[in-house]
Amino acid sequence: MMTVKEWAAEYRRINEAEHEDLKRRLPLELPQDSICSYLSLCEFLVKLSPDAREVFAEERRRHYLELEARIRKAAERWSYAVPD
Repeated sequence: MMTVKEWAAEYRRINEAEHEDLKRRLPLELPQDSICSYLSLCEFLVKLSPDAREVFAEERRRHYLELEARIRKAAERWSYAVPD
């Protein structure tokens, strides 16, 4: 059986490997693919904790408004048409 320190070290190692993989892949990924991946992750997390949708409704609303503003800014920078 693993000790807590061994488990934490393994978790940290896996996290670092995933982080390095993301740093390698993200510059090659299209913005729309990155956004789809992010939204899929959000849907997955809500399935893990269905009541989180109601508990964090206001935080989620603010987060999505901020995300929308960032996406619009990126789209303008990349010269994509941004519908209102």
